[in-house]
Amino acid sequence: MTHSIDLEELAFVATVMERAHRLLDAEEKKLPPRTADGLEGPGSPHQTLLGAGELARGVDDAVRRIALAVGYACAGLHSHALRAAHHAHVAPRSVPGGTDRMARPLSSGTIEALKLVRQVSDFFGEGLREHIDRSLAAPEATWPPADWKQYDEERMKSAASVASGRSVSSHLGRHESVTAAPDQ
Repeated sequence: MTHSIDLEELAFVATVMERAHRLLDAEEKKLPPRTADGLEGPGSPHQTLLGAGELARGVDDAVRRIALAVGYACAGLHSHALRAAHHAHVAPRSVPGGTDRMARPLSSGTIEALKLVRQVSDFFGEGLREHIDRSLAAPEATWPPADWKQYDEERMKSAASVASGRSVSSHLGRHESVTAAPDQ
């Protein structure tokens, strides 16, 4: 069975994502440089800068993965192109997760970029559209957590529910085992 690569779709998605990347890159450059001002909580200038950078790099990485698939296809390297196209469909890292760090209201450029990514979210699947909608609707930044102890407890509970039924469940009282469970 021969699989084909839709070069028109890849080119369209790459073009839209590159427009989003240019917007996010411009928004990141508008932010003040990173400083150690002691205000490190959600929505702080420091966290907003980190979140903007995460968004820009995540979208840029997606463009590069798509371009790699197109390049392999144009070079006639079909098996490489298929593998690269498969990787290109993975949702962009930190998109829209970077917004969890960012002050509200989000800048108009960031909102426009996320709406562009939302337009091609079906290409990536994995619930990207819903994640973007939640990020755009969020009234405030949520990362990093204000209470790390509570955050760790919630992660342990979540890991325990994931680990139930596994052999790891016998080690749920140990923090090391619980934090390792989601990565397995």
